[in-house]
Amino acid sequence: MNCINAYEEVLIGSIKKQTGSADRPQTTQKETNNCCLWVFTKPNRINFISIFIDQASAAAMHHFLSVLLVINGLHVSVQTAGRRSARSVNRHYRSWLTVSNGMNWGSWGFKDMCPSGMYAAGFSLKVDEPSYGFWDDNKGLTGIRLHCIRPSRASLGLYEDYASVQSEVGGWGQWTEIKWCPCCFLTAFQLRVESFQGIGDDTAVNNIRFKCSGGSLLHGDGTSWGEWGRWGPTCQGKAICGIKTRIEEPQGSGDNTALNDVRMYCCD
Repeated sequence: MNCINAYEEVLIGSIKKQTGSADRPQTTQKETNNCCLWVFTKPNRINFISIFIDQASAAAMHHFLSVLLVINGLHVSVQTAGRRSARSVNRHYRSWLTVSNGMNWGSWGFKDMCPSGMYAAGFSLKVDEPSYGFWDDNKGLTGIRLHCIRPSRASLGLYEDYASVQSEVGGWGQWTEIKWCPCCFLTAFQLRVESFQGIGDDTAVNNIRFKCSGGSLLHGDGTSWGEWGRWGPTCQGKAICGIKTRIEEPQGSGDNTALNDVRMYCCD
């Protein structure tokens, strides 16, 4: 076996181990007549600790380095996104907003916050397309995404430079177009929720509305089941700056509802 074949065999084996425990890193050592390489793996991560190559043709070496650069590039892109989110989670908030008509299925996900100095001026929804067959399992709203900009950009209605944040989302549906406040930021919200349907098809949260600090209302492109509840309180502080969602995990052959409730965070 030559060095490149050994590399490919170890790489494939390492990828197959990605489902292992995140707290228990795995190592693989592969020896051939021409090379010895060690691979350190964790879920969603492949790091080549050391590579020793005694002999390899120029063409094989070029191929090896090209593949390695691609993998490293993928690794960097994944980790960069994770670091940005991890930093924003720790942002200080002044208050949080809730509504009274959320449902209780599922569990609360993680809190995700706009980057420091930015506030939510727009939102988009992940919506399960409605179907009306007798045995169809509709989920309604399956996710909410906030889009954050800086005050200097919001006052001018400039939305090109924004950061998106979201908590847990369901696996069904497609994202809608972003809706932006004509001026300034999101400050309050209201949910459209379907109550418990007994033996019928439950959908829980189906739509959302937001108030903007400039006085405008933004209506989401969700579904029409259920009823609108009361508006939640208005932000104490400048505007909404973070979100946490309550999501029901997939129920297999049972009745799926996905998004059940939302909490918004407000920052000065």
